[in-house]
Amino acid sequence: MADTVFHEGFFRIALWVSLALGGLGLLWRLVTWLTVRIGSDAREVSFGQRLWAAIGGGVGALFSRRLPGMMGAFFLDVLFQRRLFATSKLRWAGHLMILVGFTVLLVMHALAAWLSGKLFDNYYATLNPFLLLRNVFGAMAVIGVVLLALGRRRDWAFGRPARRPADGIFAALLAVVLVSGFLLEAQKIASPKAFYRMTDEFGLGTDAEELAGLRWVWKQDYGVAFTDLHGEPDADVLAEGRELNSQACVDCHARPQSAFVSYPMARAMAPVTATLDAANADRALLWLHVLACLLGIVVLPFTRFFHAVADPVSLVARGAAASGPLSLAGRVSRRALAADACIRCGLCDARCSVAPIARWLDNPELLPSRKVQATRRVAGRAWTRVGDGDADRLAQGAHLCTDCGRCTLRCPVGLDLADLWDAGRDDLAARGLPAPATWIQEQPAIAWAEALGTELGRVPPAGPLSADRRTFSACVQCQTCTNVCPVVAHGGTDADRVDLTPQKVMNLLRLGMVDLALGSRMVWDCATCYQCQENCPEGIRVTDVMLELRGAAWRQLGPVRDRRRPE
Repeated sequence: MADTVFHEGFFRIALWVSLALGGLGLLWRLVTWLTVRIGSDAREVSFGQRLWAAIGGGVGALFSRRLPGMMGAFFLDVLFQRRLFATSKLRWAGHLMILVGFTVLLVMHALAAWLSGKLFDNYYATLNPFLLLRNVFGAMAVIGVVLLALGRRRDWAFGRPARRPADGIFAALLAVVLVSGFLLEAQKIASPKAFYRMTDEFGLGTDAEELAGLRWVWKQDYGVAFTDLHGEPDADVLAEGRELNSQACVDCHARPQSAFVSYPMARAMAPVTATLDAANADRALLWLHVLACLLGIVVLPFTRFFHAVADPVSLVARGAAASGPLSLAGRVSRRALAADACIRCGLCDARCSVAPIARWLDNPELLPSRKVQATRRVAGRAWTRVGDGDADRLAQGAHLCTDCGRCTLRCPVGLDLADLWDAGRDDLAARGLPAPATWIQEQPAIAWAEALGTELGRVPPAGPLSADRRTFSACVQCQTCTNVCPVVAHGGTDADRVDLTPQKVMNLLRLGMVDLALGSRMVWDCATCYQCQENCPEGIRVTDVMLELRGAAWRQLGPVRDRRRPE
């Protein structure tokens, strides 16, 4: 009795300590949403203004035209994950299973004493449908993790995000929670000790003959691994046991075969159940299960899995913005939220216009999923730990972006990435890292061509597309690409008008003049709208070639510039 009281007291202390630490971590993350300043305009907004915008805007939205948009975002985007469904069906299935599985387990199992026990009369975890549902939703969570892993492996072909130690710890804790939960239930099903504990609690262990029949019933019907029962029981003894079971046990215990995960595990563990009972394995598994849950609460705010909290906020904020523009304070806070809400799924990378350049330059910082974190690093104190080489790669990632908007449209958590990129470039400029294209545009294409010829002799191909003559040999110089090009249509003044039109760039490549094409302003002014590529009657990949040339220009012209700089 004293041991039980000690354990209950220790559990309560551990629970409150973990909730307190997890709450402090949550508060810290919330404060960063109101203090991190991304973009030059963020310096115009104080912490108080951002706090007031968050509180006042949230409360005010409940009584404004924003409410329908926020409610729609909550139900369609948060609960049913509509945006993820439109992007990746496999990822959607995995996320939805994890969301439903863990949520129901939390409500029905972890909080059973506060919720399930109050909502259902005569609630017992060992009765159906609770016994069945616990296995159903536990299995859903496991299957969801597997589907998510398969989706990530399929989609992350390049630029896989770096893992932090805390992320691995939290993932391991989740695995421990799921595995230990199933093992604990399996051990209880097969355990003779658990059977005797039950009979003692309900006063059924006083008559040995009466208990003998009940033991046979629980061996045959419930899967208890009694090592001293062999062969077949006497029919009268078994009948008495079934009568006692119907009177004393069935109201609290259903046959565990409905636990389609735990029961097979219990049958597999039967040969070693006695050994596990002697080692008090049930108590060890219980503490392992509970402590893993409590440690998960503490660790969660410090891992990327915190997106489980940040994503609903991001999606609801997006729903509010759809009904009217956010204030400057709201936009600034939403940028800070982006780093926590980003689930690093990589789905935005699949349609990114500069993904070919990222692979060609071997610089994953060009990809949107990496730039979200890089933008936060540039704005925060972590910038002091960024080396010169990493800084250049971050600058490439920010400035080689074409602002096509595809990442924003594809983001499953509704991040306004276009606004984040604009703000991030302001911060890079303040750090002394301007757009990499400016120094290339300071000289005409012929000057770069001459420099390349002098420095390198023979200019290597820009990439696989430009190296293959079949890519552009079909070009008939019909000027369709030029006629639909918005850059040509809005070329500006004579001083900054584009020097080469798209069909001229294709012609240069066809003539083998890669050096002239590399220094062309068109290569850098290209908006990657894909109008030229989509309208080309010969199916030439004009935009993809432009992107390849842009990456090659950065890679080949940079060393030439550096060698020509005065010492």
